[in-house]
Amino acid sequence: MLKLNKAEIDFDRLFRRAPTVLAKRIPHIQDTSRDIGSRQQATFVVAGKYIELAYAHYVLEEYEKVKPYLQQAAPFAFLRGFDLQLKTQKVDWTIQQEMNIVLLFGSSELLQQLQNSEWSLPDNQIINHACYLYDHLLLKIGTGILPSAPLLDVALTAAHTAKDKDVLQYILPLIEAIQALVDGDQVKWQASIDKAIAWHTEQCKFGDLKEMEQGFMCLNALTMAKLGQDLHRWSCTTQSLYLPLFLIAKDA
Repeated sequence: MLKLNKAEIDFDRLFRRAPTVLAKRIPHIQDTSRDIGSRQQATFVVAGKYIELAYAHYVLEEYEKVKPYLQQAAPFAFLRGFDLQLKTQKVDWTIQQEMNIVLLFGSSELLQQLQNSEWSLPDNQIINHACYLYDHLLLKIGTGILPSAPLLDVALTAAHTAKDKDVLQYILPLIEAIQALVDGDQVKWQASIDKAIAWHTEQCKFGDLKEMEQGFMCLNALTMAKLGQDLHRWSCTTQSLYLPLFLIAKDA
């Protein structure tokens, strides 16, 4: 069993109840006879349950079961994060889970839906402007649109001048990774992924991810690794339990 942080999963309860929860909740999502709040809650629960199952199998080192659950999670993660009716309140930091799961494990049709979503957040849901700019860059490059130099410059300036340590140590390297992907700079891309994983590792030991299942994987870094592979045939050399590269292997 992997020891990734202090989060604990009741495996017996999860595996016993998950099939019943999914069978009950999935039909609720598109049932227009139900109120929108009930449908949103069903969407939230279903996406979360598939993600939790994937993470549980990862912790148990049952690696062959991880990707199928994340692939099943992807369409519901899209609905939870980006559907005009079914999305629940998200902010610039938390939307990254849904976005990365769609980018990493979604079908080509789902990626097209994400590209066409015209996603944005109102001001009161933007915690940090640099993080919000990163989200938009991630959406673009992840769906096949290379961000322009001016967009990258604005995001880099916002991140460099941020007073938030997490932005400087995590969001800035991720923006730099996107810039490296656009510029074809493999050395900078690899160094940026290393920095993001270093921040994530620290957070799992001492920070906000210490007791959260979301800490089990650094999805942002995994997406950067996949984009390097897809766009340039680069191979990420970072070795970390928080970066399960087997999930993006071509034969996986």
